[in-house]
Amino acid sequence: MNQPVVPAERDRPSLRDRLAFRFALALCLGATVILAAAGLWNVSLQRRHMTDLVRSSADRTGDIILRSLRTAMLDNAPDEVNRILETVGAQRGIDRIRIFDKQGRIQKSTRENEVGHLVDKQAEQCFVCHQAGQPIERLEGMDRVRIFRDADQHRILSVIVPVRNEADCSSAICHAHPKGQSVLGVLDVQLSLDAVDERISSSERQLALGHITSVAAVVLLAGFLVWRMVIRPVRLLATASTLVAKGDMTTRVAVTSKDEIGRATSAWNDMVLELSKARTELETWSKTLEARVEQAKGELETAHKSVLLSEKMASLGKLSAVVAHELNNPLAGIATYAKLLKKQAEKRAGDPPSETDAATIRALDLVETEALRCGGIVRNLLVFSRTPGSRFADEDVAPLLERCALLVHHQAQLLDVDVAVEIEPGLPRASCDASQVQQMVLALTMNALEAMPDGGRVVLRAAADPVGTSLRIQVADTGSGIAEADLPHVFEPFFTTKQDGKGVGLGLAVVYGIVQRHGGRIDIESKVGIGTTFTVLLPLKRPDVAAADVPAVNAPPVSAPPVSAPAVSAPAVNVPAVERGGDA
Repeated sequence: MNQPVVPAERDRPSLRDRLAFRFALALCLGATVILAAAGLWNVSLQRRHMTDLVRSSADRTGDIILRSLRTAMLDNAPDEVNRILETVGAQRGIDRIRIFDKQGRIQKSTRENEVGHLVDKQAEQCFVCHQAGQPIERLEGMDRVRIFRDADQHRILSVIVPVRNEADCSSAICHAHPKGQSVLGVLDVQLSLDAVDERISSSERQLALGHITSVAAVVLLAGFLVWRMVIRPVRLLATASTLVAKGDMTTRVAVTSKDEIGRATSAWNDMVLELSKARTELETWSKTLEARVEQAKGELETAHKSVLLSEKMASLGKLSAVVAHELNNPLAGIATYAKLLKKQAEKRAGDPPSETDAATIRALDLVETEALRCGGIVRNLLVFSRTPGSRFADEDVAPLLERCALLVHHQAQLLDVDVAVEIEPGLPRASCDASQVQQMVLALTMNALEAMPDGGRVVLRAAADPVGTSLRIQVADTGSGIAEADLPHVFEPFFTTKQDGKGVGLGLAVVYGIVQRHGGRIDIESKVGIGTTFTVLLPLKRPDVAAADVPAVNAPPVSAPPVSAPAVSAPAVNVPAVERGGDA
């Protein structure tokens, strides 16, 4: 299959209109937002987790310090208490350690400048316990832990550990306290969160770097997969669609997968193939329709010419009958009186006759000859106008052609013309009027002889038509031929190409009528200087209707080898037979 080329630059969409750019941008933004939210949630979770660990550790640290101070405090050894506080307070991460009494006065501190000062009860680390105006006697769990910022904006975690009035303490001789007092003071352990914040910041940086790396990896991987599996096939389809829209129906897209896009691509190729077939069929039908329109146009023109020719011949037939009827008697009288005067002149003339008598005899002879010729023309007109009845029977055409060749044998010898008869073996019989068919072939043969004054060859052929429904009769000569301009008119009455006085143009018109009455057709192929071939197609079956009622036959002309010249198809027309042909 053909894979479409990359479209021209002007056909490419802008960057913001490209599917790949829009998809990559949406994927990048979506992945960034999702991974950023996940990273922030992880950082928050880790911060909370580390803070909880520090709080738990600080709470335990406060309990441990208080337990470390318990013995020294029971023994009322302030130096020991100070030593323990200084030792513990020197540990890394401990900001300071203080002990308050119940009035909020600092009794002990790792910072000596604070000893003896009162603690602000509204301070962030004290407000929770004293917000109700009275100190809370018991804090449980993480309620003892507070996180705040000092003056330098460092985060401090403070653990409040109440110093309770235990039985050993309340009965000690050093400083006995009433048994009703539950809390003697508070141990305040403050731890610096700088190290924790540094670890959290480092963790956040690592998470951010991992987030960026993950986003880049996800975008690259997803972009590659989407480009490979979605965008590239879709782009190929879009490019191929553009080429198909421009009329290139040979464009195909390679199917590289069996997924939905692969099936869509295969379906697209099938669709383009069907469109190509439909387009080819439409073009074929369009050309066929044009050819049929041209054929119908030619048939209409032929039919129109046939109708005009039929009307012309019908009118001429009527006119010929009238003229022949009016001229026949006067011409007969002229010929008779001319012959009578000629005989009288011959009797009066001496031997030898005088010049005047000889001239008179020649003039009377000329009058008689021309009157007889006019009489012949009138008789032809009567034959042309008369519609004789046809006697159809199943006839063998071969003897008719041989008889015609025999009738013209003597004249052919005088003209040095060879007349040959070619009959196809097994020639079928045809339903026809034998006398009219013989008259038709004889007229065509006489025409052929008159076209070869210097000798030549005439061939009379008879064969079955390849279709099997007609009999084909051909009369071919090697004479002078007929000019192409004269071919459309040869069957018109009174049209002749012969010299003046040698024809009146009725012979082929009579042949035309005979062919029409038999429901056949006649074609001409002629070339000047090479010869002429007349081809007659006679149906094997008798026509169903009379010849006078049959319209002109509009069938394609039949070519008769070996003569190659423009063919003229002559539809049948209602013209009677003549006794002999030879006029064209």
